[in-house]
Amino acid sequence: MNIKSILFPTDFSDYNSAALEYATKLAAESRATLHLIHVHDTRDLSTAMGEASYLYAAKWDDDRHRAEERLKQITPKDPTVAYEHHALLGLPDAEIVGFAADHHVDLIVMASHGRSGLSRLVMGSVAEGVMRKATCPVLVVKQPQGEETVTSPGNEVHLETGQLT
Repeated sequence: MNIKSILFPTDFSDYNSAALEYATKLAAESRATLHLIHVHDTRDLSTAMGEASYLYAAKWDDDRHRAEERLKQITPKDPTVAYEHHALLGLPDAEIVGFAADHHVDLIVMASHGRSGLSRLVMGSVAEGVMRKATCPVLVVKQPQGEETVTSPGNEVHLETGQLT
């Protein structure tokens, strides 16, 4: 497999650390460029808010600027990995899939929040939407709980097998 471009979408949650480690290790092993993106969700409540919508729009714009600054703080721990930041606007799953297609991404590595039941139904699943719509492979990484984590010293992700050693 010849991977030249890896996409790592983040929502800044704690669930992203293991996925970023996988993406970084895979990018280092394959000498791929790592695209770190955040999609600022354009769905809002402004139409339901009526006259107060201009206040919501101002807050939304401030939130977007803060998100862009926060994105710049996310970097791969391996200094040999080439990376780029991309701040996008829109529906997260659609923007992630669109970015991957437009930039000829070979692999998407993203976190799963592990929601189930009503929470998943109400919140939706960006990871599920990306898996269904993406034309490239998608690696969904769950954050380890109570076990050795990907960020522990000595752990390696091998590109050929995808195994953590």
